[in-house]
Amino acid sequence: MRLFGLPGRRSRLARSPFVFWLGVGGLAFLTASVVAGAIGQARSLSARYGPLEPVVVASRPVERGAALAPADVTVELVPGGFVPRGAFRAVDAVAGRTAVVPLVEGSPVLAGHLAPDGLSGVAALLPVGTRAVTVPADGSSTPKVDRGDVVDVLATLDGQPVLAIAVEAAVVDVGEDSVTVAVRPEEAKSVAYALANGSVTLALTPGPGSGPAAQRNRVASSPSTAAPAATR
Repeated sequence: MRLFGLPGRRSRLARSPFVFWLGVGGLAFLTASVVAGAIGQARSLSARYGPLEPVVVASRPVERGAALAPADVTVELVPGGFVPRGAFRAVDAVAGRTAVVPLVEGSPVLAGHLAPDGLSGVAALLPVGTRAVTVPADGSSTPKVDRGDVVDVLATLDGQPVLAIAVEAAVVDVGEDSVTVAVRPEEAKSVAYALANGSVTLALTPGPGSGPAAQRNRVASSPSTAAPAATR
């Protein structure tokens, strides 16, 4: 009854071609089953979300205003159903383009994230329809601002009260003693006049939509300011 415990018997079984090929066949069957299952799952996902497509994503954080280098991006395969509109398919399509928004590592690089091809520097960061003007930045009267901040441009002219000559202007560049902001064309003329005939300073704002008009609109639409309901 201890037949399988005998060294000779175990040795003969180990050398048996039948046992060997039986084991090989079982392993091959198991491998084929696993591969078939994976292929079936991949086909199911492809049918549901579409085939895999190349998408350019940021390989590391990129600051607003930086020109994309090939090392800043990489290509990943994404199911077609998840490819966002405006995505790029190849690194060459974005290399050298300027980011107009900060890019987060792993996020897709979209057309709206980049300046038009051929624009670089401050010109690449200007919103459509705006002009860049540079104002002196006196540390004692100008708050510390960074690229991407939003400011109001204030003018002081002789004999006149302080005027807001540009509102909600985006900061597009910061120098050691100057700040460049994007203003509307009509505001650019007022800023130029104030620089020539008075003094100009910047007031940091919470961001777009924080101006007086926007505040009035929010107050007007607030439930607390609505007319009271009529009572019987």
